[in-house]
Amino acid sequence: MQAGTLKNCPDCREIVCECPRIIGKLTKKHMTKFKVGDKVKVKENFWEIKNSVHANDSMKKLAGRTLEVESVHSTGKVYTKQDDSNDDTYWAWHKNWIEPYNPTITWDTLKWKDVVVDEDDDEQMVLGVLNDSVLLSGCDDFNIAGSWYHKEELQERGFTIKQASVDKLELTLEQVAEKFGIEVGNLKIKNKDI
Repeated sequence: MQAGTLKNCPDCREIVCECPRIIGKLTKKHMTKFKVGDKVKVKENFWEIKNSVHANDSMKKLAGRTLEVESVHSTGKVYTKQDDSNDDTYWAWHKNWIEPYNPTITWDTLKWKDVVVDEDDDEQMVLGVLNDSVLLSGCDDFNIAGSWYHKEELQERGFTIKQASVDKLELTLEQVAEKFGIEVGNLKIKNKDI
């Protein structure tokens, strides 16, 4: 029988086991959601998150940047390489300081497992992409292959791309002004249709 290492979870302080037999049974809060190769975005003002005492000024400059995960430690630390450097500079991020990077999906970036929706709100999964042709699943049944379509044909038929849900972002005027380096009094936010 293989013995695992018992340790306290850095988030909730519960005792967790790193034994391979047990690790698959841990709750989501004990599992790191990032893996090598994932694109992650550094959260804005991550240093204000509770227990962010190890954030330095160099790390703060990376707020809002997209980085690639190089390795993930069992403690939950996520290591990224500084994307604009050719040296071996790595950053250790707490898993609460970063979030998955989910770029907006377009017809040009459509890929396997993306979902398109027709005018009747029926969903079809992309099973394959070849140049400008797309193989879709059956309507609302992603396990059955449907037909090949040209991307323009889908757009003409009123198909849209189902985007991943996006959390609403609420910012104060002070936060927006700080982001752009201007005074709050010089900031005016307009609706796009005005």
